Amino acid sequence: MKKSPYLFLFLSTILYALPFFFSAQLWWLIFIFPIPLLHTACTYVVSFKEGYIWGIIVFALHLHAGICIIANLAGDWWWIGFLIGITMVLYQAIMPAFLFGSAHMIITCNSITSPIVRLVVWATTVGLFIVWVDQYCMWIFGIQEGYPLMHPLIVLAQHPALLLPLSVLGKPIMLIFFLLIPISVILFLWYKNICSLLFFVIAIAPWMYWGLQHNNNDQKKNVHTTLKSLPLMIRAHNSPDTIRILIRHLNKLITAHPETTIVVMPESALDMIDPQDLCLLNQHLQKKIHLIFGACHCTNDCYYNALYWVHDGVIKARFDKKHAMLMTERLSDWMNVSCMRAMYFKNNIFIRRADNKRILLPIMHDNIFIPYICSELFFTEYPDNDDNTTPIMAIVNDTLLTGTYLQELIYLLARLKAIQWQREIVYVSYGRSVFIERWGRIEEL
Repeated sequence: MKKSPYLFLFLSTILYALPFFFSAQLWWLIFIFPIPLLHTACTYVVSFKEGYIWGIIVFALHLHAGICIIANLAGDWWWIGFLIGITMVLYQAIMPAFLFGSAHMIITCNSITSPIVRLVVWATTVGLFIVWVDQYCMWIFGIQEGYPLMHPLIVLAQHPALLLPLSVLGKPIMLIFFLLIPISVILFLWYKNICSLLFFVIAIAPWMYWGLQHNNNDQKKNVHTTLKSLPLMIRAHNSPDTIRILIRHLNKLITAHPETTIVVMPESALDMIDPQDLCLLNQHLQKKIHLIFGACHCTNDCYYNALYWVHDGVIKARFDKKHAMLMTERLSDWMNVSCMRAMYFKNNIFIRRADNKRILLPIMHDNIFIPYICSELFFTEYPDNDDNTTPIMAIVNDTLLTGTYLQELIYLLARLKAIQWQREIVYVSYGRSVFIERWGRIEEL
């Protein structure tokens, strides 16, 4: 056998990526990806260089759709966008290189020869890498946040029963349970005795138990009977034309579903509108409905991305987005130069992060929601409101992700959030609209 670790390191990167690309079919591979990585790290010399190469491949695979999006947004300067994406991959690979180098140094400096101890050191290294990516890897862009679409637990949302204890144990403890499976497999492959087999059974038993559970605590709400989604983005010459187009589509929806009382549209569904033009809704709609949609507004020369609640032609509430997405809504301070603005913000409109308090949308006595706008949901580790039972209304703009695996991943992340926070979520995007119950089950809207 060659004494090169690269074959198994490359295999682990492929096994790490495939469950995210084809989550519906290959989600189970996520349990296997650490096995060749940990086995190689404990068998061969794996340090900074190997960690950097492993990191480059991992991030190139996971971020390739995002790199294509950044390049396309740059238009004629697509090659600069591509270089930005490649630079991001090279930068992010520094952390796994540092972690691999640190693990090698710990083992070498302390003359650790025990295979079990070495395995624990390397499993801890993998765990730290996952946590860093999930919560901290984007700090260089001005906000302490990570890239949550690489966490192994996300793909398990395809079978939400596996995540039932998440709300109690939390992601760090669930990550430990996750890593125990590859650890137990490697120990069994090494020792092939009763003790290692018993440890494997103990490691896999909780997941088998959770996977066989069927939580029936939630009563079926059938929200789809009165709440409908309208995944439509309207771009017209002026505000009155926008409202007239909207009225036409709403009347079609009401005719097809006369029981509808609430219609939800995704983030950025409408251009900036004049509130005075909303009176047309009251005049021309077939029935009075509650309309929720995403649109921008300008206040004091600052642009905000907002969620509107309109009823009877009147704005009942407006909530401004508290998070701004990098490259599509904002630039970090060190990126805010003329060439970047010319490529990504040709209209010179930047979205300001709002500091308003998260509000309630008391639409009806039995339909009260808390608004979350797209990335607010995905980049928030814990809810930032005091109420921990009110359902969430999440409007999402996933148009840039259409046709990519990322569109499915953000939907799975919303299911994971519902389980993690124990909150029902009305998830409305251009690609998919569902009601997600607290245990991850869904109803199509």
